Amino acid sequence: MSDAAETTCNLDTSILMNYVLSNLSGDIEDDRGSQRIIDEDSFYTVIGGKAEGEFSALCDRRYDLYNDAVEFLLTTDDEIFEYDPASRELHTSSNDEQHFRENIQFNWYNKTKREQLDTLRRCFQELELYQIRLPNDLIDRRFPQQSNQELLQRFEAELQVGHDCQILVDAVELSHQHSFNLLVAVDSDITGAEQVRAITAILEDVFGDGTLLQIEEPGNVS
Repeated sequence: MSDAAETTCNLDTSILMNYVLSNLSGDIEDDRGSQRIIDEDSFYTVIGGKAEGEFSALCDRRYDLYNDAVEFLLTTDDEIFEYDPASRELHTSSNDEQHFRENIQFNWYNKTKREQLDTLRRCFQELELYQIRLPNDLIDRRFPQQSNQELLQRFEAELQVGHDCQILVDAVELSHQHSFNLLVAVDSDITGAEQVRAITAILEDVFGDGTLLQIEEPGNVS
């Protein structure tokens, strides 16, 4: 981290995964601003315990998914377009299945089966490396998962954003303790204007301060 750093960014899991997927072989996902935030010295990046844990678990699932797709291609006469993660003995979420369908199957329509295999192999090899390198070498500081039961209950009752409730608790507590009040995400579940207003209202009610947390997409961060 250089002395020229100006902006501290607490990164959501969505930023971490976009960074990895936009760097993998095969044009899997477009960079949505995560590369600038993580790679440029003008940003000091931190992550909370929930984001780090989610990132690691998500990498594990995607690694298994890519590896299983390679096995499918090697052991059948089918091409990648016939591969259905939901029919395999895998632990995947609907987001994993959507990712494979939209970012791999739809994008690789012009690849031969050999090219599909070669690219998938590179993807899971690179993913394994990024799973270690990103939190350990590219993020400036990591924090353990934070606790605030009252705030978590309010978020869970009023926001309907699932696991992102704990991401928000981590972000608010890191803002309290270290003044890291900028949470950066590409997840529309928490970056949407209506959701941000709801989060701000909860913070105002619980702490009397709605400015504890600022939520922005990468393109709005300077």
